[in-house]
Amino acid sequence: MTEGNLPQSGNPTELGRLSQPSILLAGPILRRIDTSQVCIWIACSRPVTVRAKVFRITDICNIESTKYTLDGKDTNIIGVGTDESIKLGEHLHIGFVTARPIVTGMDSEAFQGTKSTFPTDELLAYDLEIAYDLDDLRRKESKCLKELGLLDGKNTIVYGNHKQSGRTEEILLPTFFIRGKSSSPLNLLYGSCRKLHGKGEDCLMIADDMIRNSLTDLAKRPSALFLIGDQIYADDVADDLINYLTRFGMKLVGYEEPINGLDRKLTDIPVGGRQELVRKLAKFTSENAGNHLLSFGEFAAMYLIAWNGENWPEFCHANIGESDVQKDQKKIQIETEQLERAREAMPKIRRILANVPTYMICDDHEITDDWNITKEWVENVKASSCGMQVVANGLAAYWAFQAWGNNPNLFDQNFVDVVSGYLCKSGNVTINEKNVFQNYLWNFHGWTFDAPTIPLTLFLDCRTQRQFDSFQGPPRLINDEGLQSILNLMQRIGYRRGEPLIIVSPTPVFGFDLAEELQRYLASKSNIYKWDLETWSANERGFVRLLSFLGRDLGARHYICLSGDVHYGFTISATFTPLDKVDRFEKNGEKKDFEHQTTNVIQLNSSALKTTSLGKEFLLNEVIGDFRQLFVPTQTVRVGWNDMSFKAKKLRKEDKDFLSFINHKEKGSWSTGESKVVKGEATPFIAPDWIESRSIHKGCFKNKRCISRRAGLIHRLGCLFKPCLPKVVIAENNIGLVSISGSLDKILSHTLHVHKKSKETTEVWETIAELGGYQD
Repeated sequence: MTEGNLPQSGNPTELGRLSQPSILLAGPILRRIDTSQVCIWIACSRPVTVRAKVFRITDICNIESTKYTLDGKDTNIIGVGTDESIKLGEHLHIGFVTARPIVTGMDSEAFQGTKSTFPTDELLAYDLEIAYDLDDLRRKESKCLKELGLLDGKNTIVYGNHKQSGRTEEILLPTFFIRGKSSSPLNLLYGSCRKLHGKGEDCLMIADDMIRNSLTDLAKRPSALFLIGDQIYADDVADDLINYLTRFGMKLVGYEEPINGLDRKLTDIPVGGRQELVRKLAKFTSENAGNHLLSFGEFAAMYLIAWNGENWPEFCHANIGESDVQKDQKKIQIETEQLERAREAMPKIRRILANVPTYMICDDHEITDDWNITKEWVENVKASSCGMQVVANGLAAYWAFQAWGNNPNLFDQNFVDVVSGYLCKSGNVTINEKNVFQNYLWNFHGWTFDAPTIPLTLFLDCRTQRQFDSFQGPPRLINDEGLQSILNLMQRIGYRRGEPLIIVSPTPVFGFDLAEELQRYLASKSNIYKWDLETWSANERGFVRLLSFLGRDLGARHYICLSGDVHYGFTISATFTPLDKVDRFEKNGEKKDFEHQTTNVIQLNSSALKTTSLGKEFLLNEVIGDFRQLFVPTQTVRVGWNDMSFKAKKLRKEDKDFLSFINHKEKGSWSTGESKVVKGEATPFIAPDWIESRSIHKGCFKNKRCISRRAGLIHRLGCLFKPCLPKVVIAENNIGLVSISGSLDKILSHTLHVHKKSKETTEVWETIAELGGYQD
């Protein structure tokens, strides 16, 4: 595409950026890291060869000058890897390089030892070199991170000077570490829901200060970042961005992708003019789809601006005034102000992703709101050629920008060939090739993966392997085939029954019950789409099946569940006990029986990183949350039956005798002929099949860290007078930090960090829990 073919933006700076995109469009982003590999992701505007080098910080440190230096020699390299980028568009090439450990002092991949490993609990650094053709004569040029302008200046991805042991050391490369089986705490950052024009500060940037303040203190520095869904909002795009994303996407892929069923070009659709189009053509149900992403290029462009501020347009507010409706003008103005705040945070976001291993799972907004929410939705969209196309485009972008780096071994060469082989043809494809591409992505279910933390982390795919018990009702978020694939994965990687486990589910397994009850009630009065009724508890069969699977089939006796999605943060302790049959497992070659084995769960939730908490979110989060904070019961207990003709019952204080009865260990104590009163109902008593309890923890105000020196004294005084009322939910934008320490990793600290732009502070709310229920 030449400059003359580009839709005119009216902005010289923006047009120049589109005509001559930077060689490095995004990255580097650290992805999967363990003792055998260091994976690094980048996006480039032309084909490149990527070479990664890994160093010990101590090996490249000049002790006398206390400066870390790279002298161009390879004698200090402990890991190296080289790979070619893959083409996904005319100006979109994804580089994914894996550095492997080598024998210290050797310079070539030929010397890589199969038994060599990267050191653990030690600060490591890396550099990248990208090589590419300058012109058609194939004259070569190569650039390292320094030459790409990433080691100093406004775009730096390093943290610079750092004080340690009374002296200042200058760290000149991005760094990371691999946590081993040591006594140091496991520190994990996590969060979800990052809408660029959403209300408030981008709380992901809080991680930048956390890393800077613990740069060489590995007992405090986060060893991984989990992004748990809605890293982009494909269905909810700001008016000031959509035209630019369309133009940028066209430049990336090299053509204007025609959309099935659409009788005009994307560039001919007015701002905000896509709502009715996607409803009629794609059969989507999102209520905020006026600027819904449709082409693969638009999806790719959205990821590139989410991770690199250099890809952003210059806002001229050209849309303001185009509408005669005052509220539309005000809406655009507010969105633009929020976008400017998001862009201010971009250098920190880029630096974070370059310095901490990052694992990502998608939720619905990476594709469209309500994605696979009901059987009705799935059948309607699959019957639509437009819907099939847009979902496939979103999935291809999700793989290229997120999923590939989680575990590259999950995507074989056939997968890469199908996706890249289709996209690199710049639209010159047959109908059959398009159908093959779309069906392949729709039918691919290998998104579940593990992260090599200690304890192990399992990321659940709760979107593409659902089971529907009715046409319009809430789904089981994972079907039996999906659960079996989890079991196969855990067996392959050597998970042992009874070991502690971290589970990542985009939506909470144990949710904030008052909000979920209100959500179910409101959905019953309107519809499931309006109130996003796809919680685990909304389909009790799916909820019980998951918990039974984790306890019985997988053998997890204790796990920590990390989630997001619901736009507030909390901490819950829970237990689940199946009562319908005896649990059996093998230990030391001998079969053992345990009746009614209880699984202990700590449910943690952090959300949203940056989005709007208005309307239904305000009702569910702020009002109900504040009510619950004053009238929160210490514990709720429910019993239920596998026969769904019996409704699960929440026990009250007067049901203590009943609770004691069902806790009997003797199977012979069950009776089916008695009459019991539960919640005031006299019914023939049938022994329940499971019992579940949960307790929500109140978060205590820990501290308020001042960002500005001039504001420090004022805020320190303010902290003295801050009300000491604990909270059960944090409804403001937040990011979570989980720290697990103590004997056998049994003490958990969960802190939710809230950035206050107006007060230049970060508030911290903390809960402490003791983990139990497993043997080392």
